[in-house]
Amino acid sequence: MPRKAKRPLYSVSIRGEARLYWKLNVIVARTRIPNGPKVLAQLTSLNPHDQSQNSSVASSSAATIAVQTCQQLQQSLGPTIVQTSTSGSDYILGANGAWSTFNTEVNYQPTCIVFANEAEHVQTAMKTIYQNEADYAVQAGGHSGMTGWNTIQDGVLISFKNMNTSSYDPDHDTITMLPGVRWGEVITEMEPFGVAPVGGRISEVGTGLLLGGGLSFLSSAEGYASDNYVSLDVVLVDGTLVTATADNEYQDLFKALKGGANRFGIVTRYEVKAVHTGTKEEKRWWGGLFVYPNSSSEALLGAIAHYTHDTNDTNAVMVTVIMTTWPNLEPSISVLLVYNGTEASFNNAFAEFLSIPYTSSSPGSLSFLELSNAVHFPSGMGTLFSASSLAGTPANSDVSVDDYLELYRQYNNFSSAFASSPDIGFTLLDFSPVLQSQIRAGYKKGGNPINPPLGTTGYSIVLFQVTYREGVTQTAEDVEDGRQFWIDNAPSTPGLPLFLSEADAAQQVFATYGEYDFLKQVYAKYDPTGFNVRHTEGPLGLESVLAPSICEPLSIFNYSLPLPLCF
Repeated sequence: MPRKAKRPLYSVSIRGEARLYWKLNVIVARTRIPNGPKVLAQLTSLNPHDQSQNSSVASSSAATIAVQTCQQLQQSLGPTIVQTSTSGSDYILGANGAWSTFNTEVNYQPTCIVFANEAEHVQTAMKTIYQNEADYAVQAGGHSGMTGWNTIQDGVLISFKNMNTSSYDPDHDTITMLPGVRWGEVITEMEPFGVAPVGGRISEVGTGLLLGGGLSFLSSAEGYASDNYVSLDVVLVDGTLVTATADNEYQDLFKALKGGANRFGIVTRYEVKAVHTGTKEEKRWWGGLFVYPNSSSEALLGAIAHYTHDTNDTNAVMVTVIMTTWPNLEPSISVLLVYNGTEASFNNAFAEFLSIPYTSSSPGSLSFLELSNAVHFPSGMGTLFSASSLAGTPANSDVSVDDYLELYRQYNNFSSAFASSPDIGFTLLDFSPVLQSQIRAGYKKGGNPINPPLGTTGYSIVLFQVTYREGVTQTAEDVEDGRQFWIDNAPSTPGLPLFLSEADAAQQVFATYGEYDFLKQVYAKYDPTGFNVRHTEGPLGLESVLAPSICEPLSIFNYSLPLPLCF
């Protein structure tokens, strides 16, 4: 029998005394207070009910509100658009639309799913959700490693499964996408026009990538994917629909959505810059996959650090994936090296990588369509992410690459520690460079909240991924402790942002952003009551902007908590 995943205590919305106890649970869990359960036990004097009774009150309150909200939505939008587990044939598809098993129906059963066909449906849903103080979630492509971010228990799920079209406007040289599309589909549809969006590197990923910033094969020249926004239609928490651009009255919202994730509204239409990448007959790229033995790992990690610091070539693309499968446990090191240009330019750009012994390679000429559809990722397994960022180091200098080596050592230590785990399928350690050219492109296009100050050296975005075996629906406590140990101890360069789309749900990603204060100001403007923070899962860090009557700082037994107590 599959084991049922534990849902976080903060996945429900509750009232009164139940909310107080719930929030204390959240704070103790998120801040990892020493002897947290003991501290929490002392705090039960603040609530006259025991924990089991409180949990029941919390769940029933959220469930009742969700049922009432769904009934109202079915009356206003109809049973075809708003479906429950007993009233619609598409419900099962929507409840199982997430990439990670941890976010599918075996663990989360939305009270109802709104299968929006247009922005007005999202408006109606959010107006009702807002009025009723109901919990909610939004699912576009569903490719998230954060449990509970794209699904909901005892709440309303808004699905963009039916809003999945894209189009090219040659007069404005822009691409318009609805939020349910996936990058492989968009790039295939745009190929006959010889254009592509700055989008994801995995074809199955959806538009949620944009809200986390988004890395692309075009990022070294064009910046983050979100740096290429032209216009966004956004439904705010109260159901208001606005159009945000770089120079209208919503320009602050426009910028905040370049990395602000799901905290600032629901985007129902993206208009983005088109990049002229050529048709499938135009094989402008040269490169392929290079596989290295573990004996080359030290030299290869040095090459990654040097490339990240020294490269200013906007046509070069490098991504490194180290994969360890169970029970084999021998790391497989693959490096994608591609160049938008000639073979000679490729050889020059990646000279250090090519000088390191590798076991196999597959270089050749590629169209952008072939490059974009080269990477696929299996679904049907529970997956969790963790993030780090490491500054690049110059080649031909005394600056060490020790942090890169230490990070790989800790990755291998995790494998050794859990070699006998019956739950783990595989782990990944990925290095994705953010070059100085990408940082400059972001500033040139109006800036984003993510980037560090202009002039910052290039750096590597690091993903540590743990994927459980097929059929495992609950995380193993010992494995999660090991993953948390990696998060707490992995080297990370101060002053560099973490990459939201590849981070753990409890990592304080916003606080690492170059314009964190800007994000807080914009959030306070568009959601002054903190409705989003209180009613949907997403990145931490905006709780402190809520009004004092809603959130208060808290100190327990001389232990100062970094999170406020919100009601």
